[in-house]
Amino acid sequence: ENANAEKYEEVFKETDEIAHDFLKLKIEQNYPEILKYMSTKGIEELEEKSSYLLDTHRLPDEFEELDGMYELRRYDNFYDDNNGEVFYRYSRFNDREVLVNDWIILTRNEEKDWKVRSYFDTRPEIINDSNAETGTVLHELPVEEKVQ
Repeated sequence: ENANAEKYEEVFKETDEIAHDFLKLKIEQNYPEILKYMSTKGIEELEEKSSYLLDTHRLPDEFEELDGMYELRRYDNFYDDNNGEVFYRYSRFNDREVLVNDWIILTRNEEKDWKVRSYFDTRPEIINDSNAETGTVLHELPVEEKVQ
């Protein structure tokens, strides 16, 4: 696993920044900026499902309000030159204090730029309960006691 992280260090240096920026935009629902990160297919899918939102920035301070209470994990163990996709999972608590996961899958377009495959991505089949906690944690969810 660490060998893969080292082998593709330059790839991950680039994709980690993109994934973090995208998660911030997605949490804030900043659709004009989100579109800049999307693949062509991803843009078409977003336009089809949510065209009414595409010129809005619905929650401008939402990421700041998280105050670091999220986890961003890269599954570097599943990346290779043939697969060509880098998988990320970010986790945070929703408004009901339930930990929810969201997925970012980056792939290269024809111009060799990294783009988000789909705004609506779900857990890739290759990632399951036995390996969901593998990879590299880029931002750790702080452990804190919740007072109910």
